[in-house]
Amino acid sequence: MGFTRTLAGVCMAALLCASAAGAEPVPMKTAWLGEHETFAVWYAKEKGWDKEAGLDLSMLRFDSGKTIVEGVLAYDWAVAGCGAVPALTAALSDRIDIIAVANDESAANALYVRADSPILAAEGANPAYPAVRGDRESIRGREILCPKGTSAHYMTAMWLKALGLTEQDVRLKDMTATQALGAFAGGLGDAAALWAPLTYDADAKGFKPAALSRDCGVSQPVLIVANHDYAVKHPDRIEAFLKVYLRAVAALRETPPEALAPDYIRFYESWTGRRLTPELAVQDLRNHPVFTLDEQLALFDDADGKGQLRTWLADIAAFFDGIGMVRQEDRARLERMNAVTDVYLKALR
Repeated sequence: MGFTRTLAGVCMAALLCASAAGAEPVPMKTAWLGEHETFAVWYAKEKGWDKEAGLDLSMLRFDSGKTIVEGVLAYDWAVAGCGAVPALTAALSDRIDIIAVANDESAANALYVRADSPILAAEGANPAYPAVRGDRESIRGREILCPKGTSAHYMTAMWLKALGLTEQDVRLKDMTATQALGAFAGGLGDAAALWAPLTYDADAKGFKPAALSRDCGVSQPVLIVANHDYAVKHPDRIEAFLKVYLRAVAALRETPPEALAPDYIRFYESWTGRRLTPELAVQDLRNHPVFTLDEQLALFDDADGKGQLRTWLADIAAFFDGIGMVRQEDRARLERMNAVTDVYLKALR
């Protein structure tokens, strides 16, 4: 491994030197959603930082993390950003490696109810989760619109658990988040599980959050993943990409959200067709914390078997195993989490 890292470092240095000498940057296909984590790459390309690192990043657009991971073979992307749920599922097939954390969206996932809902009126049912609204009486038997097998589903289950309930106590109607908001606005259901930017639409329609993921003690990491075969062949390029991404992260950390808002508005409109107000742009930036190299390494550190990232992912995996979304033959590999690797991050130190 030491020789491999040394060789990778030499290759990366050669790549950077070649770029500096005027050589053509290496094309790299990446895959993204119209969400916050994509902004860092978009911003880096706007600044030309990918070219400075010897890469020419192309950014493929997808409508869900599921389609991203399912498209790894068809589109042959090298790096992508997606939620933990599709990343964990794909990791079981040896197709991808989890190489970094893009952000934490636990403040951007929420369960919405109508302003006159008895769920909203019930407060403090569980003192351990003081911000969570609802209790057994107000929730039991209610219909919740929720995309099954997603971060919103996980949040919903943890909301119910915090109040001493399970999915068997409610009627869970499976539909996409976009469909859920539309149906909820049309009068269907008693609650809708959503994520940004749909949460902003829900706010605009006068709906109120009964709980955010973070209110339920849930972390919702969005992950940076690498095409396993590509990474094995080109570790230097993966490291170069992470260098670019973390340079953008540093800019996001160092620049006030108000100053970033104009660029974020341009990014959001070009990727989603939606135009955020400056206030919503600032809110979305603040609702998605990002992590520096040192913070990334601390999240990945599993020396005591209790690494933060591994704990987050294990909790998520346990939930989806519990609802039958993990195959029997995949459970052992999921428990090992051997698709989680900090080797590329460590090469940047």
